[in-house]
Amino acid sequence: MSWKVVELSSLLREKASNGFFAKNDKYKADGNAKVMWIGDIINRRYSNTKGLKKVDVTDIQLNKYRIKYGDLLFCRSSLNKDGIGKASVVPRDVENNIIFECHVIRIPLDLSKCIPEFIQVQSTIDYFRNQIMSKSKTATMTTIGQDGIITTKVILPELNLQNQFADFVKHVDKLKFEM
Repeated sequence: MSWKVVELSSLLREKASNGFFAKNDKYKADGNAKVMWIGDIINRRYSNTKGLKKVDVTDIQLNKYRIKYGDLLFCRSSLNKDGIGKASVVPRDVENNIIFECHVIRIPLDLSKCIPEFIQVQSTIDYFRNQIMSKSKTATMTTIGQDGIITTKVILPELNLQNQFADFVKHVDKLKFEM
């Protein structure tokens, strides 16, 4: 189709980052921030933002780890090799006090260049998955770093085609839900 193929790094609005770390005893029911974990992103088109654990964070930590629409969240370590490098889109209606934890990598996309839903779907296809697997390391767990993800190549048609694709996927999801 003569579409561009680019490294994911060329689509970022800012630097990729790993998430927030707190020991389990720091989590509490009345914390000021909700924390998104691996289970909230893996094998999901959109990240789960309901029923999250809470922790107290400083304003600096909240600003550093806060998620928003346009962010793709990737699993960076998994006991199951196939679990790493799968993306989930932060939904448009995400609350302002949700952060992501340390086993997750945030890839903040520049929305003037790409549609998160379009890139997320690519993270599930063999072209992308094979690149991720070749850049991963396995010992007890399989891991991938930020560089392994951002140097992965994606197909990049014009923005209007990406939007058409995202609308089509949304329509198919609606039909699936209705059925």
